[in-house]
Amino acid sequence: MKGRVIAVFGSSESGKTQFIEKVLFLTQTKTKSAKKGPTTSINVYGCLLKGEPLYLIDTPGDENFIGELKWASTVADLGILIADSTAPVKYHAYRIFEISREAGLPLITFVNKIDSEKNLWAQTICDLQDLIETLQIPVVYGFNSAIPLTLVDLLENASVKEEGKDITFGMPPEKYREKIKTLREQLMEVTAEAKDEFIEKYLETGELTKEEITEGLKLSLENLRIIPIFIGSALTGAGIPLFLKRLTEFYPSRRFFELKEQSSYGFVFKTLYDPYAGKLSFGRVLKGVIKSDNLLYTSQGKEEKYTQVLVPKGDTLEASKEINEGEIVVFSKVEALKTGDTFSSEPLKEALPSPDMPTPMFTLALIPETRADEDKISGAIAKLKEEDPSLYFFRHDETRELLVSGLGKIHIEKTVEKLREKYGVKVKTSLPKVPYRETIKKGIQGVIYRHKKQSGGRGQFAEVHFHVSPLERGKGFEFIETLTGMNVPRNFVPAVEKGVREAMEKGILAGFPVVDIKVQFYDGKSHEVDSSDLAFKIAAFHCLKKALEQANAVLLEPFMELEIFVPDDTVGEVIGDLNSKRGRVLNLEKRGKHTKIRAQAPMAELLEYVVTLNGLTAGRGYFVSRFSHYEEAPPFVAEKVIARAKAEAVE
Repeated sequence: MKGRVIAVFGSSESGKTQFIEKVLFLTQTKTKSAKKGPTTSINVYGCLLKGEPLYLIDTPGDENFIGELKWASTVADLGILIADSTAPVKYHAYRIFEISREAGLPLITFVNKIDSEKNLWAQTICDLQDLIETLQIPVVYGFNSAIPLTLVDLLENASVKEEGKDITFGMPPEKYREKIKTLREQLMEVTAEAKDEFIEKYLETGELTKEEITEGLKLSLENLRIIPIFIGSALTGAGIPLFLKRLTEFYPSRRFFELKEQSSYGFVFKTLYDPYAGKLSFGRVLKGVIKSDNLLYTSQGKEEKYTQVLVPKGDTLEASKEINEGEIVVFSKVEALKTGDTFSSEPLKEALPSPDMPTPMFTLALIPETRADEDKISGAIAKLKEEDPSLYFFRHDETRELLVSGLGKIHIEKTVEKLREKYGVKVKTSLPKVPYRETIKKGIQGVIYRHKKQSGGRGQFAEVHFHVSPLERGKGFEFIETLTGMNVPRNFVPAVEKGVREAMEKGILAGFPVVDIKVQFYDGKSHEVDSSDLAFKIAAFHCLKKALEQANAVLLEPFMELEIFVPDDTVGEVIGDLNSKRGRVLNLEKRGKHTKIRAQAPMAELLEYVVTLNGLTAGRGYFVSRFSHYEEAPPFVAEKVIARAKAEAVE
């Protein structure tokens, strides 16, 4: 491919954006403004490196926005992990490794901030090796007891001097040569494994040429066998010219999913709504050419005429007549395109796969502040979902609350901020209501209710006789009719069942739905003139309410099943916290240096669990959850829920 696309990863404050800005400076690419504040979504920058288009995708460094990393990994040829040598290695580095491996994305590490007096770059390399399973091998190493470090290029077997983008090589200091020899032998040994002929030569001679090492690095990168390590400083630019030189020499050829019957196609990895330019769809052309003023077809079966195509240059966009294979294309105001769409200049017969988004871990209810906000929120939500597919908006069937689910508290807070600042929609937030249920613990036989009403003219009359009994948990509701004789005409039976179901919508304890009961309609009375569907529905409604009063009604609370992934050294604390939340551990499963904890716990105790887990694991844990079952709430929980429901009813 002509264009090169690199995803730049790293924890917050590791120096990702500064690294990109230094690359743009060294490639003499102008930028309009320096980026301020933490990155919370993908940003794409463009430049030319040795005459070829190079695109750098800046990604967020916070776990709350991990979905953005998946989209960047889908279209990039290579990932660069920027590691901060002045701070302990964060778990985010492991998540980057997981996501890149899942996507089949080659990875390189750039250990940053070697100019800082607080740097511990050699320890950072060791810590990364402990954290990440794949072999990491230095290509550039540093020597000196003081700053600045003497950089040594192990391919060239020489010390490095950089002036701007110019590089000169020299003999390394005598006192470091033995260590350099050892490091270079390790590099040759690892890269030799990429090819049988390299292994044979290395075993025979103990040497490989620079070109052979370079080819071995390229092949090993492509096969995800190694992670090459560079060191430098994004602040001063140290090590970056050398990094770019070596990058062009062993740049990997990533194998993307192919659509063999299409002559041209690409993939949309980001949607952005710009206040001035409108909807912008960022995609990568994976085959063929995309020209301006043409017809576009999408994998959703849509087609749309467009006039202009744009290309990233620096931190801005420029119009272009055609975008070649491998390059980034930006479509303006093409409504048919969505993030995750495959696009083509001809009808599509198949689509490229989209990455699976992370499971949401935090949910809040959104309450529009005014009627005007309520009118605007639907349109704003539609745009937010396009910009960030890891967000989920839905209205709860039972509570009727508008809920938003995301990857953490910060994720949702930023979403609410964007609603307000970008789309002019003000909302209040609250924790979602827990969908409790009510049921009974004992059966009641022979419950009778008569509905009789006379108000001049035709009256209302119906009498129903019920046996009501509890069902096994999770069975829902069962209605059976066992009438004998003609006391109640059978055409009234549907009205009786309807009355029972309506009575079950709100229980007698706290107004929650009633579940897991069996109602047997075995007898009753009717009047040939005054009986009607309405009369029998009303009688059935009150008869069930009467039965519930006598049948020892109890509150049920929802339980969630959790799969919690945590470092081994935090398992005890996490389990202790689960026990305090009335949870129970089902099993533990070792996964390398991490443990998967399967557990169950009440939903009410988990509404802010992502915050708790982050605190317990220093941000190194995550979880997925799903509804499991209902259980009877203990008295102290039931009392609080019932009291709160009664207070709300009074209000």
